[in-house]
Amino acid sequence: MFNRGNQTGMTLFGMTLVVFVIVFFTLLGLKLLPAYLNNFKVNSDLANLVHQPNASRLSRSEIVDGLERRFEIDEVSYVHLSKDLHVTRITGGKRISIVYEIRVPLIYNVSALVDFNDHVEAVHR
Repeated sequence: MFNRGNQTGMTLFGMTLVVFVIVFFTLLGLKLLPAYLNNFKVNSDLANLVHQPNASRLSRSEIVDGLERRFEIDEVSYVHLSKDLHVTRITGGKRISIVYEIRVPLIYNVSALVDFNDHVEAVHR
């Protein structure tokens, strides 16, 4: 016989809630993906800059010129080297840092703020 007291399963409200959560995180991931791809390019360009010969002896203007050329080729956006690039001397070389943030509009007046702090060290070889 059919006994309603022993029925189990998900209600329509539960199913709607699960679908809403899945859709929300999928859309969030799709919105944030370009920012993280941009950061991957920045990391790659910084690593390539350090692997060139005499990278530890480059001046700030040479570093900016090299990164601007790489960023133009890779179509890097969101990074303004005049304010985001920091070059500091360390023992045996230089530390090159790019610190920037990206504000990604999500829904209406809700935005996500993503902070990136990328750095490499160019040491004398």
